[in-house]
Parts: sequence; C-alpha cells; structure tokens
Amino acid sequence: MIQAMYNVRSDVMERPPVQTAAASGSFAALFGDATKTITHAPEAPAVPPKSVSSPASTAPADETSLGDPDVQDYLNSYWSADEQPSAAQISYQPAQGAVDSFPAGTVYGPDAVYTQAVANQIGNFFAGLAGDNPANLTAQLPGIPSQQVQQQFDQTLAIENAGRLASGQPIDTSAYWADPGPITMNGVTYTSQQLGYVGPGQSSGPQPIFISVANQIAGTDNYTVGGYSGTVTGIQPGRYYTLQQLEQAGLQAGQPDTEFYPGSWTTTPNT
Repeated sequence: MIQAMYNVRSDVMERPPVQTAAASGSFAALFGDATKTITHAPEAPAVPPKSVSSPASTAPADETSLGDPDVQDYLNSYWSADEQPSAAQISYQPAQGAVDSFPAGTVYGPDAVYTQAVANQIGNFFAGLAGDNPANLTAQLPGIPSQQVQQQFDQTLAIENAGRLASGQPIDTSAYWADPGPITMNGVTYTSQQLGYVGPGQSSGPQPIFISVANQIAGTDNYTVGGYSGTVTGIQPGRYYTLQQLEQAGLQAGQPDTEFYPGSWTTTPNT
C-alpha cells in the first residue's frame, strides 16, 4: 500500500488548485515531490486577445452536487489504471476540522473534485502511517459551484484555449462544466470542440507539458521534461507541447503516460 501511494500519478500536478491544510510539513517530508498534487503547475499566460466574443454557458440552472458513487467510481478507475486498485478503498473524506479550500466564490473546474479526493486519500494514508492529525493533511471536498462560478471558469478556460490555438500551442484539456460555445478571436472563430469541450465534466485528453527556461541544461540546447526520463532539443521554451511533439524532439518514446482522465460524471439535484 505504501508503494501505491508513492506511485500516485504526476499528472495531478497539472490540475486545478487543490490544497490540504497549511500545517502539513510532515506530509511534505513523507511524500516529497508528491505534495505537488495540491498545487497548480505554473502556466504561461495565454496570448492577450485583441478581440474576444464572450462564450455562452449552458450550465444547469439548478444547484447540484457530486454524489459519493460518482467520486468512488472515478477513484476505482484511477487506481486500477495505476495498477494499484486496493488504494481506491482508502477514505477520500476530509477529517473533522480540515480546512475548506473552496469557499463560496472560489472558481474551479470539475477536475478539482477528483483531484481533491485523491489528495485526501494520500493525506489520510500518511496520517495513519505517521500518526499525524489527518485534519492537517486533508481538505473539504468541493461540490458543484454556483452557475455563476461555472460560467466564469468555462469562459476563462475557453479564452485561454483560444489564445493557445491562436499561438499554435496545444490547449489546456481540463474539463468544462458545460459547453462554452464558440469564441471569435482576432477574426477567427473557434468552435467549442476546438476549445476542448467533449461533454460536461469530461477531459478532452492528456494535458500538454510546459517547457520553461528553467528546464534548460546549462550550456546546451537540451531541456529536461518533468515526469519523464531523457531530454529534448530544438524546441522553444516558454511554450506547451504534447507528449508526441516532445518525443519527436528526442524524448524516449514508450514511457508511461502519466496523465489521468477524469472521464464523465453525473449530477443530482440537491434536496
């Protein structure tokens, strides 16, 4: 089981902000770099749009919540894909007194629900292992935000993706709450499918990988790739690349795809 938690996929680093309580130094000491599961990897800003038409959101009007079966089904799939199915049975519930990382008004996407569930499993596991207080290592699991917050998230993601498309970069494949609608930027109209929408709460594929100047090996034209062995060359730093593009740039092919795919979920009206 220890190995199961150490094998948690590095792709969670690329997901929306999810965090445990601030006083979690012992968690960092035990888990090392995996504490990055509770932060958002730095992203290059999208190309500033000169003219953007606001997308329309089709988010449901009724308040909804993500039920336990939805989360557990995702965790079963997630850990099975990681070849550690028993890890899915670790509690993903926050401990009493755990912080609320998603207060009213916080803007986040569907992926945040699953990311926090995985982070809570890791926190609960290490709390039991080290005898620490699980309240310091877990956080409240977010539910479905208000329609206004959903629309704000979808619009921001759609505009960012339109900017990436305009600059020839792969899009952020985080899930949308609802169809963002088309966006026109600098006279070019991008459909919601081009912007990454494949269905409510569904990821459109693996996240692209950001290569920065910090990845450059001093004195060379080689760059490291976070989460993978080997280097790439002949690329332009400060941009996003797909795994296939990096393999074409020299990264050894056939390495495990460390991304996770949220898949689909359903909502049920609050009672």
